[in-house]
Amino acid sequence: MTTVDLTKAKEVVARFDANEANRFIKAGWTLIGQAHGKDESGYPLTKYELAWLGDGDPVNPQR
Repeated sequence: MTTVDLTKAKEVVARFDANEANRFIKAGWTLIGQAHGKDESGYPLTKYELAWLGDGDPVNPQR
């Protein structure tokens, strides 16, 4: 993964759904990390961490 200067991030979000994370990426967000694990019931999950590094206000693809 490419090194990113997080001091330039205007907002950071975490998402647990790959489709939702992909919508953020298509809207201009940068994937800065991901983690894999299990929830309290043992169900596997993945967390996607995204940062807005673009000019202007962060674009929210959910709005």
